[in-house]
Amino acid sequence: MKRYLLCLAFASICLVTNAQKVIVNQLNKGLYDSRIKLVDEFFDRFNGKEGHPGIAKNDKSYRKKNLTLVFNGKMFKSKDDAKFKEAQNLVDTVLAKNIHINYSDTTWFAKAICHGKFRGKEIDFTLYLNVEHRKEDMYKWVIAKAEGEIFKLKPSLNSDKIMLMPDDHETNFMSLHRVTTEKDDLITRYMQKSYPLDETSVFLSDVYNGLLDIEYVKDLQFIFYQVPGYVFKIKFIERETNNTGWLITSFYKAPEEEKTDFLNYLYNKTRN
Repeated sequence: MKRYLLCLAFASICLVTNAQKVIVNQLNKGLYDSRIKLVDEFFDRFNGKEGHPGIAKNDKSYRKKNLTLVFNGKMFKSKDDAKFKEAQNLVDTVLAKNIHINYSDTTWFAKAICHGKFRGKEIDFTLYLNVEHRKEDMYKWVIAKAEGEIFKLKPSLNSDKIMLMPDDHETNFMSLHRVTTEKDDLITRYMQKSYPLDETSVFLSDVYNGLLDIEYVKDLQFIFYQVPGYVFKIKFIERETNNTGWLITSFYKAPEEEKTDFLNYLYNKTRN
């Protein structure tokens, strides 16, 4: 009898344990399915190709609710929050204009904050990257711009004595050797005032000459200009909720002229 009771108790424990495992697995699956795990998946959610598992496909507001859930919900205090209402205006613009985003678009790009070393000194700097067409339906990511204090080549001295003398032409510019023998950061003092110092070119030169190493990307976001009148940015949010993964973490109103100016800067185009 005791053996029977022990077996019955053991069986009950196993049933409870298995039931708990099923519940936990179901909860984990729900969180996993709701997570926007990849940037490509964000595209699909935004475009309505895929949806949040918590929204029924026959819901009349299916796409609007899905678009609302690609925002980081932590940004909003309530549905009466002014920021939430502005997010809904952005969503309404997407729906009214039937806006879709695509990998091959020239109106989105990555902003990577990189950590590295310049001549052994730890530094942070920014790289902008965009998608570039290769051939047929093939693309690649390319570095468009580099930005950082290390690339500005600011001289440590601001003195009129740092110059090529006005009569140097009479001595075969003998003092040109000073350009390469004095402090490196003084080089800009020998350039014409109107010379456009290009931070990206300095970045390329530093890498080419083995002076700069990129160790890792410490912060990454993707910035989208496709929605008329708006800019929004996505970052990866890690937490155990059904609103996690690649989400819109910031957005703001922006004139199309302002967006065009930055894209021209990014793609090295002059404004018409």
